[in-house]
Amino acid sequence: MKGITVNDRTYPANAGADLYLLTVLGTPTTGDPAQAKDLHNATAGDPGGVAGAKALGDLSHNVYLPGSEGDGRLLFLDTWNSPTGVGQFFSDHQVIEGGNALFAEREAVLWMPAAGFGSYRLPVPSGRTVGAIGIMRAPVSNFEDAAGAFFADSSRKINASRQLGIIAHELWVPMPMGDTTPATEVLGVDYWLEADGMNEWYAQAEYNEVGAVFSGAPVTSWWTPAGTEWVEW
Repeated sequence: MKGITVNDRTYPANAGADLYLLTVLGTPTTGDPAQAKDLHNATAGDPGGVAGAKALGDLSHNVYLPGSEGDGRLLFLDTWNSPTGVGQFFSDHQVIEGGNALFAEREAVLWMPAAGFGSYRLPVPSGRTVGAIGIMRAPVSNFEDAAGAFFADSSRKINASRQLGIIAHELWVPMPMGDTTPATEVLGVDYWLEADGMNEWYAQAEYNEVGAVFSGAPVTSWWTPAGTEWVEW
């Protein structure tokens, strides 16, 4: 039997090299996020649903558990390359029912790269992997001023943060969807080799340049990979 080639599958017309981040953050119906594995694997990890998501442009699905004690939420980070595919997938009634079964409440936001904000991704040393991630979400006065401030902040910190194990510093802004006007805010996602280095960095970190463009208080959290028993791709 011949193997499947790239020409055997049809993807959305706008599926290309531009990537988008879908964040799904919510409280699982199990109460304890760590106990949601089986329910996640039966809903978000259902083989038919996974195939459907991939066909519409879902390139990756990663699950994270809260690092802070008492945080009862669950976090998904999905990389898509088709905004219309996202909308089509999450309008399916079976996907909606699966989400309602898994989450008591949730927020899903589609983000696009914050061009010129100083995002970067560095190679992972051999034998290492992501040990923790840090999230920062903040409203900003405007994107033009924010771009300069975030770029300056990244430029000043990249060398020092690498010494403590940063892998990537990704900055995103909301993706306009339909007729709605997205919020003027920035999402920062930092990937780290381990939680200790990450927490040491955040304990001494200062906002400096970016603090001047915040129009409200940033919301931060940190997370650890859920593990290999959770369905991911």
